[in-house]
Amino acid sequence: MNCISPGPFPIDGMVPEEMVNRLSNKSPMKRIGRPHELKGALILIASDTSSYITGQNIVVDGGWTAW
Repeated sequence: MNCISPGPFPIDGMVPEEMVNRLSNKSPMKRIGRPHELKGALILIASDTSSYITGQNIVVDGGWTAW
């Protein structure tokens, strides 16, 4: 079993701009995630490429948990 842990990926217009700004300032990349940036991790887990990967949590958070 593998999983993906996304960082902040609020949907445009669904959250206040102030919240997006606060989240952006807390990220090393100084922005929030974009939905297409999850594709790589999703494709890896869904494909045979990950056939020998097990018990992993792939963090896609722009470095949020790095500091």
